[in-house]
Amino acid sequence: MLTISLLIFYIIFALRLNTRFFEPSLTLAQITVSVTIMLTVFFLDRAVQLALGPFLLVAFSYGVFRLTKTAQNALAAGTMLTYLAIVLGRGYQDDFNGTFRLDLLLWVVIALTLPMTMTVSAQIRQLRSALKNTRQQLLQFEEKAIRDELTGLYNRRQLQTELDLAIAQSNEHDTPFCLCLIDVDHFKDINDKHGHLAGDMILREFSRVARESIRDSDIIGRYGGDEFMQILPDTELKGAVMHAERLRVHAHFLDLKSVLPQKSISLSIGVAQYRPGEEVAELIERADAALYRAKERGRNRVEWIDGD
Repeated sequence: MLTISLLIFYIIFALRLNTRFFEPSLTLAQITVSVTIMLTVFFLDRAVQLALGPFLLVAFSYGVFRLTKTAQNALAAGTMLTYLAIVLGRGYQDDFNGTFRLDLLLWVVIALTLPMTMTVSAQIRQLRSALKNTRQQLLQFEEKAIRDELTGLYNRRQLQTELDLAIAQSNEHDTPFCLCLIDVDHFKDINDKHGHLAGDMILREFSRVARESIRDSDIIGRYGGDEFMQILPDTELKGAVMHAERLRVHAHFLDLKSVLPQKSISLSIGVAQYRPGEEVAELIERADAALYRAKERGRNRVEWIDGD
């Protein structure tokens, strides 16, 4: 019986037939089958009764995290009633002799132990659920701590952390990386003429486009106000300038006619390649100098500082 049951469950899971059931794990079915086999063996041979209790508890412990409280209680009640019926049937056949009293005593022990096991199981299930909720809350708090509230991009603090990591990886693996400082042209004038709500919408829309246009390995965040920072790992200056130019074009074609008469924005971007041994402040200063050069030369352009 055990071999046949194992074979049936193996076939069900191998053919993924379990996905058609309400409970794909088939936990209730597996426990029911195992308990049925145990009770059948006990019915056929009274000598296994001493081992029946521990094995029943193990079987019910298997369903701690998957079965509902109602399912566990129903299964426990059905098991103990069937067990009692076997004991009473045997006692009737043997004229309720001393063996019957021993069988009944063992049943009482299991009947008292099983509810306690079920209670502990319920407490473990509640504790697991509480830990899961706490973990989710911690992840949410952690995400909020590293994200800019308006744009959803990394905030300045997290950008500093990512920049430190990029420098450490570049030094360790001897790979290049570049830094871009991005500024929305005439953003202060936009805020003054059209209001902060229009300015916020522009920043959000640009952030959305920026996320969609960069590589998965790239990092972009709001450095402050209308200024953004982009970290391009494993990228030399020429490739970084091309990435920056593509981002500038994407931003230019944003449809902002609902808040801007000119219908679009432009970006000034400064690019600098990391020099081995350089401090973070020095790298940012060179990228900022390139950004200033882009503004001096008419804005809506990409300028760079050579990495040599």
